[in-house]
Amino acid sequence: MDTVVVVYTSMGGLINTMKKELSAALPDCRIVNIADDSLIREVVEHGRVTDRVRERMMHYFQAAARWDPKVIISACSSVGEVAEAADKILSVPVIRIDRAMIKKALQHGDRIGVVASLATTMEPTASYIRRLAADMGRNVQVIGRVAQGAYEANSQGRPELHDDLIRKEAEVMAGEVDVLILAQGSMAGMEASLKKDTGLPVYASPCLCVKEVQEICEVNR
Repeated sequence: MDTVVVVYTSMGGLINTMKKELSAALPDCRIVNIADDSLIREVVEHGRVTDRVRERMMHYFQAAARWDPKVIISACSSVGEVAEAADKILSVPVIRIDRAMIKKALQHGDRIGVVASLATTMEPTASYIRRLAADMGRNVQVIGRVAQGAYEANSQGRPELHDDLIRKEAEVMAGEVDVLILAQGSMAGMEASLKKDTGLPVYASPCLCVKEVQEICEVNR
């Protein structure tokens, strides 16, 4: 039986979303979840990925590799660069949850809008967009907005406030960009409504990541 391991830095609804999507796409695959919500708390507290977070993430990736999975998913964009580093040293592919989403967004133009609920996600995401664009020989403009208070609202069980804050920022930048991406996987439920509200292509990471994983598993079968 094939195995896919997902490493999370929080205990939010994204875990259930990914389990549902992966199970539907890969019904014969074993899904292993590793979650440590102290990671994102430390990133938020310090405003960056600390050495301790980096070390713990690498430990989890190394532990995940012992399952001999087809692929390891890093489900947090704030620590995406740690996943890229792990991918270079492990024998198992380690992918960022946002990779497929960003590649898809880059098909729609050179003005990429990013809506985030955590400030710590913005720079890693913007940097990754620019690097993937550069790999395609392109120079893109990244316009980002952080929905202040949205992450806290979601953590406190106030999804309506979370969605309202995200929608407000998306609508503000709608006239400035060609496409919108949702930096947190937990925003996936807003993808359809934001497309309608802004008239733009809008992408969230979970479904596109799962499609990428499905392709990796099929190629390596």
